[in-house]
Amino acid sequence: MIPFYFGAIDRQLFGLFQGAGPSAARAVLLCNPYGQEAIRTHRMYRVLADRLVRAGYDVLRFDYFATGDSAGDDAQGELVQWTEDIGRAHAELVRRSSTDRVTWVGVRLGATLAIRASAIAPRPPDHLILWEPIVDGQHYLQQLSERFVQTLETSYDVPNPPWRKMLALGEFDLDREGVGFEVGERLHQQLGDLTPASLPMPVAIRCDVIEREPRPEVAALVKGWIRGGLRATEGSLAHDFDWLAAEALSTALVPAQVIQTLIERITRHR
Repeated sequence: MIPFYFGAIDRQLFGLFQGAGPSAARAVLLCNPYGQEAIRTHRMYRVLADRLVRAGYDVLRFDYFATGDSAGDDAQGELVQWTEDIGRAHAELVRRSSTDRVTWVGVRLGATLAIRASAIAPRPPDHLILWEPIVDGQHYLQQLSERFVQTLETSYDVPNPPWRKMLALGEFDLDREGVGFEVGERLHQQLGDLTPASLPMPVAIRCDVIEREPRPEVAALVKGWIRGGLRATEGSLAHDFDWLAAEALSTALVPAQVIQTLIERITRHR
């Protein structure tokens, strides 16, 4: 495992490269979701990366600008930059790998960013795996706000807690609360503008969309992509967990079924 920084001096990105050696069959880029979801999927990505390396794949995990161990503060994070960061990470993976055959795996907002990045990348991925992409930004912002309030209820479970009065007086800006992460003004606006119609058709040889339960708006997207010529499939993965739970370390996601499904999807067309 090789930790390193890459990208422009004023916006360094943190990456972790795990190589399978000169005989690597393919390479895999793992694209994080946002905030608490990224924390909760960290261990899953680590286990997935280890399994892939043993199967002969090079793997790169990385943090977008203004997230994780990359440069920048929470409020500087935004979708346009993060989309570009995926392209930079892809180029870095190809530079370090012995193969240019690359699969991108994106979870939640990471899947949304992967869709956008594939459409503008000079060298798009061969294969896209999109796990429950966020396609309705307004709904996602509402989920973040509601979970922030629920977290306060759980953390400060006392009679008439002060935070309730602060909330009533407007001293909490729910538009900026990402359950422990600050949602910057640009990110809030960009998420508010995110709709299925705003997403481009992905560019890849193959695209697998994985859903816990079917969502009509995602199914309609996939059908449209297929009509546009993309080899796309939509599959289900029944596993009940809470993406936005704040108790990240004790409930980090490493469900065996999910790991096995992702491995099968990645290695199916080796």
